[in-house]
Amino acid sequence: MRYTYDLNSEKQTIVVQTRGDLFKNEVIAMGLEILLKAKELKYKVFFDHRLSKNKISITDAYFWFSDNYDYIDTNLKLIPTAYIANQEDWEFFSFFECTSHNKGIPVKAFKEESAAWEWFNNISIPATNH
Repeated sequence: MRYTYDLNSEKQTIVVQTRGDLFKNEVIAMGLEILLKAKELKYKVFFDHRLSKNKISITDAYFWFSDNYDYIDTNLKLIPTAYIANQEDWEFFSFFECTSHNKGIPVKAFKEESAAWEWFNNISIPATNH
């Protein structure tokens, strides 16, 4: 997997674009880098996975934050995060949104970029992220 990211200071968002296969260990490392930067800047995160293919299991998605980030900083899961998914991986990201939502984690999956930006306009960054 390859990725690039840009800081959108106007929208206080880190925009990440991935390409290639999304393997668990690579995504964990990338996610940690981006979430720590977002926490430092008090930004939201926008992952664009439309040019990628998910290789992460549903079980890993269910335990994503507790297994991979909570031992570093439990506040990382409070950073509002949008995921743009391609049609092929929609079920995975939809499940990830649902299970995250049930745990109080502000994650949302989208098929269209404009809907993600609209969601960001209506959600704030929690005070615990500061």
